[in-house]
Amino acid sequence: MGYTYPDFPTLTAHKTWAEIDLLALRRNYRTLCELITSPSACRPIAVVKADGYGHGAARCVAALMEEGCDFFAVSCIEEAMAVRAVCPPEQADLLILGYTLPGEAALLASHNVIQTVFSREYAEALSAAAASIHAKIRVHVKLDTGMHRIGFLAGEADLDDTVAAIAAVDADPNLELCGVFTHFARADEPDPAPIDDQFARYCAVLARLDALGIDYGMRHVCNSAAACRYPAGRLDAVRLGIMLYGVPPTHGFDAITPVELTPVLRFCTRIAHLHTLMPGETVSYGGRFSADTPRTIATLPVGYADGFVRAFAGASVALETAAGRRMAPIVGNICMDQCMLDVTGLQAAVGDTVVLFGDDPDSLRALADRAGTIDYEPLCLISGRVPRVYLGD
Repeated sequence: MGYTYPDFPTLTAHKTWAEIDLLALRRNYRTLCELITSPSACRPIAVVKADGYGHGAARCVAALMEEGCDFFAVSCIEEAMAVRAVCPPEQADLLILGYTLPGEAALLASHNVIQTVFSREYAEALSAAAASIHAKIRVHVKLDTGMHRIGFLAGEADLDDTVAAIAAVDADPNLELCGVFTHFARADEPDPAPIDDQFARYCAVLARLDALGIDYGMRHVCNSAAACRYPAGRLDAVRLGIMLYGVPPTHGFDAITPVELTPVLRFCTRIAHLHTLMPGETVSYGGRFSADTPRTIATLPVGYADGFVRAFAGASVALETAAGRRMAPIVGNICMDQCMLDVTGLQAAVGDTVVLFGDDPDSLRALADRAGTIDYEPLCLISGRVPRVYLGD
């Protein structure tokens, strides 16, 4: 499911693969649940968008359901349908966090998917589409309290218009209002002031709705980072995303809020070829690495088409040899399907496993730093041609 190629054969061994530890996923879920349900009950919403952040949504959803999770969130209708294939409506709620074409109202209704509405115009378009098929669609209202991405504006000057628009959603016979949420833009930073400001705007809207007697249903504001470090935001539910998969939301987050989590994914490949690079010879496109002494070069069958992008060149990865675990640098430009390691003096052999990242959060973080990005991106970049191998099922 997800982004895998449906016509790829199932093999017993792989040259490059992503190893998914479902036991680690389950442990992380239990750890986070213990945190968010103290001191009061709070419903976890497991975010499995982007094919479960590259981990394979179907298997992750199945494992989390066995742990008792009964609410999932995705980004789009395509992801929602993939989740519904393994998670029928009677077993769990399912929320689309982003935009769905109003013309897909029939899919939303027939699969009992909750759709986010984020403007008066979109709510009216979705209502008209629902009316045309004689259906009623469940919705959560998204408030823009400072992320400035999508959502009903929640600034003081916008309160009257926004409250009136939400009241119209509540009164609409084709829509069923069952939640109001927002998203924090800076929840992973030490300073709580930006969260406080957004939360205050969110609460101001809810206070106005309460005064009108509007039953808006579930309240949720926290993503992974806020769920850990902002107890005031643990309302009716929290959205657990990146931390489910054992990855801190940002560098240094462990120091802000220590939580014992285990990385769920290891991105692995094998040495396919070994050769000696003589002094003056270069490696790969552009000849950017030149040997000054004889060097032993290992070729790996992984490249940017697998999600191991050119920006990772120069990083060190873990090589598992008969003599033990060794670190080796990537040399030369990373190609579409291959890249090279300098394994001089490491007793490397063809077939040895190379862990590109995943044994600990630092390995993923080092790659993200080198690419000038965040830890989320290397996970989501792993392409569909990379088989996912599941452990602890």
